[in-house]
Amino acid sequence: MLWRRVQQRRELPPGEVALHVLELQGVHKTVGRDPVLRGVDLLLPSGAVVAARGRSGVGKTTLAKLAALLLRPDRGRVVFMGLDTHKLGDPEVSALRLRYIGYVDQECTLVEELTARENAELPLKLLGIGEEAREEALKEVFGALGLAGLEDRKPRELSGGQRQRVALARALVKRPKLLVADEPFAHLDDETAREAFEYVRLKADESGMAVLMTTTDLYTRMEVDEDYLLERGVLRRVA
Repeated sequence: MLWRRVQQRRELPPGEVALHVLELQGVHKTVGRDPVLRGVDLLLPSGAVVAARGRSGVGKTTLAKLAALLLRPDRGRVVFMGLDTHKLGDPEVSALRLRYIGYVDQECTLVEELTARENAELPLKLLGIGEEAREEALKEVFGALGLAGLEDRKPRELSGGQRQRVALARALVKRPKLLVADEPFAHLDDETAREAFEYVRLKADESGMAVLMTTTDLYTRMEVDEDYLLERGVLRRVA
């Protein structure tokens, strides 16, 4: 039933305006006793690449987890592909997240017992994708992110930057409708970060994937469609 509802949302009649991939409407979230997000509004259209900037500790990770459907708001609505997630149970939300959302956490969390290849193909296996299709998808994303030749290394054998790229590869390999990346370039040098960003931008342009990236970098210009600043729980668009 869930997949039928989602599919109906995706296949719009000719001439009808596509829905936003993600909408945050008046979202509030408190962590412990601290109000972290206060009435946050955000629209992510198909193909949009958006940056949410802010200093450490202002709530960017909370924002990212809400966008990735890993947290629920205390107040407000999170609408994903036209579905009000407040009306969905946890199993339905988990199914949406597995199929349609790629998430990169700032800790670059990987399964330490698995190789880089095995980590990256986990979502494809969970989705029942065959071996040949998995191999083709992995070859593309590993090549684009400079990971070719590292497929059989365990996480402990990788640098911080390589771990981060494996985590990004895992998020991208299933071709999600939404990529949420929490400080995805923090461990990368400038050139590698630029190449990784250009690949993300390319995938957004080609497939219509929407992208939300957080960063503590308040000044560096990125070729994003919209720039936001998160400060004192309020998300505001900046020029």
